[in-house]
Amino acid sequence: MRKKLLFVVVFSSLFLFSCNTLQAITVEEAIDVALENNLQVLLAEEKLKEAEQGIKGAVAEYFPSLSFTGNYTHLGEVPSMAIPGFPGEIPMGEQDTTSLTLSLTQPLYTSGKLTLSKKQAQLNYEKALQDLKNTRTELVFKVRQSFYSVLLARESVKIAKKALDQAELHLKVVESFYKTGRASRFDLLRAKVEVANLNPEFIKAKNSLDLAKENLAIILSSPSSSFKVEGNLEFEPLNLSLDEAIKTALSSRSDLKGLLLMQKITELALHLVKAQNSPTFSLVGNYEYTTSSGDDWNKNWNVSLVLSFTLFDSGRMKASIKQAESQLRQTEIAIKQLKDAICLEVKKAFWDMQSAKEALFAQRKNVEQAEEALRIAEGRYKSGTITQVEVLDANLALNKARLNYVRALYDYNLAKAALIKAMGREKM
Repeated sequence: MRKKLLFVVVFSSLFLFSCNTLQAITVEEAIDVALENNLQVLLAEEKLKEAEQGIKGAVAEYFPSLSFTGNYTHLGEVPSMAIPGFPGEIPMGEQDTTSLTLSLTQPLYTSGKLTLSKKQAQLNYEKALQDLKNTRTELVFKVRQSFYSVLLARESVKIAKKALDQAELHLKVVESFYKTGRASRFDLLRAKVEVANLNPEFIKAKNSLDLAKENLAIILSSPSSSFKVEGNLEFEPLNLSLDEAIKTALSSRSDLKGLLLMQKITELALHLVKAQNSPTFSLVGNYEYTTSSGDDWNKNWNVSLVLSFTLFDSGRMKASIKQAESQLRQTEIAIKQLKDAICLEVKKAFWDMQSAKEALFAQRKNVEQAEEALRIAEGRYKSGTITQVEVLDANLALNKARLNYVRALYDYNLAKAALIKAMGREKM
């Protein structure tokens, strides 16, 4: 009795565990999982943290820095010199010398270099933030695309199963007619061949579904056995004009914002290059401990005002300025190219969505007509007024109409997702 009870408890636990591990997820939940686990997003987040530290480093340049230097020198032979009239030689140093120095440096004037560096670091952070948003937007589209592919494959399996079931049902009718002499052997063989032809299509559809699930699992960074897709391909209209879509894209696209920030960063880099040879003024203080050959430590300190600037650099700054100016022009050209590409991307997605919408309405009506045609053909075949070929043709037409309808739904949802991505949005 105890063994039986233990078996029931273990079996129940395993059943509950399997139910818990197989999680049903919607497209929005799949997006959340991908955003949390995707390596590209994690990499972009780390780059954002790096840029944040860059700001802190640029701010720290305004404040004093304290450094320590320790030096020990041992001379193999202490130099000496002889002075006429004095006996022996006078040593020119000590054989062992130790010095410890604390140096404090405070920049007082840098010709705007520190300010420019700080602004550049802030712009780098803003660009990293836009890069992260762009990475998220691209990933959201990939998840939607892959998720819709699973829904399409699942519907294709259902349609293939319906077609196979319909063919098997028709085969039973033909077999009953054949036994009573109302159908020929040709009709019987033709019905069996139709079932045999549809069975591989059903298997192929199931394999396509498994492959679509694996592709989604890769994007989610989760095993395909840990979740099941929930939801259906539906028609949800997006009420938006083409002009509104283009306007939204040009104001919202993260990649365009990032490139505009890059233009500002390049402009600051040009100013920084021009300021390289400008004077800098710093306060430097030193506190030093020294000892020679084991004597007592001697203390010394000094304060200096240091002015430095470059008088001649053999044309290095001029070359650097030309290089920075060229980089700025390249960025300006890239901005124009990207704006054109964005407009084209939005137009294509918008027109694809409109085309899929029209095809969807047409295919919905076509499915209704094909279902009615098959019902009529089945009834007429039973009454003996039409041949079996006409019934098979009607079944094939219905199967094709159903597939076309589902694909039109998929095309519409995919084009809609592409339009949302093209506008720089994660969702509408």
